[in-house]
Amino acid sequence: MPRLTVVSFLLSGAIAALGQSSSPISLACPSAVKVTETAASIDGWKSGSTPREHNFERVSIYNIDKEGREYDLAPDDQAGTGGKVVQSWKLKDYRSMKIFLRCRYHDTAVVLYTEAPAALTRCTFTFALDKNGDFIGKSDLVCRH
Repeated sequence: MPRLTVVSFLLSGAIAALGQSSSPISLACPSAVKVTETAASIDGWKSGSTPREHNFERVSIYNIDKEGREYDLAPDDQAGTGGKVVQSWKLKDYRSMKIFLRCRYHDTAVVLYTEAPAALTRCTFTFALDKNGDFIGKSDLVCRH
């Protein structure tokens, strides 16, 4: 490979890496999880299960202190229009401890959780509730810088 081509290749790779690092940071709960339930064994019986997909329902945003105690964070803002509710958190106000997201899914006890990177400053959760206060339809969470 000619020397100029190698330098051009390396330079274009460095520029691409810089572009990626300056791109907005975001985090969202996965829109669905695939769950396979299992039953405890029962003498004389066999069990079987088929994987089932569960859609994202809601999020908990919380701090954990050094002793492992959790503190749920209430939204800083809430608005509702057309049956949709939008809640938002200003994460920078809660950075004295680590911040975590716990994603919950319809019709399963399975949860996903992760630490929110320090660069994230705001989370917005959009959802709808029925007249009984149950989550309906598609919920959405996005956290950004």
